[in-house]
Amino acid sequence: MSGAGRIRPAIGAAFPLERAADAHRSLEGRATVGKSLLLP
Repeated sequence: MSGAGRIRPAIGAAFPLERAADAHRSLEGRATVGKSLLLP
């Protein structure tokens, strides 16, 4: 946590929306640590 009481999530991976299938495979294969983002 930061000093202001806010939580900072660990971003493990970011994928463009058109690679959503790759993001799902990464999650299923437990290849990422932290949060995975889909970006526009």
